[in-house]
Amino acid sequence: MYKFNTKLEVSNSRKTPKVVVVEPWANDYTLLPNEELVIEALDNNEMPWFHVREWDGTTQVYVQVGMDFEVRQGSRVLQCGHNRQSET
Repeated sequence: MYKFNTKLEVSNSRKTPKVVVVEPWANDYTLLPNEELVIEALDNNEMPWFHVREWDGTTQVYVQVGMDFEVRQGSRVLQCGHNRQSET
């Protein structure tokens, strides 16, 4: 159990998939249209916070302070590569 946590919800309102990358771990999660996920950053020493950068089809979420993180859809914990699309 960590002393501090912060959550960020990301939604895809596009008609195409959106990649969400959590840094500095470089874990990627693909949101299909109308899907959402929650990123929770965890730390024992101070309150985590996020820096978000957007570009075509990708959202980069950098955890500025945090020892660990978890990504969920509802009660389900997502693994790196969730819904990854082929590049064909």
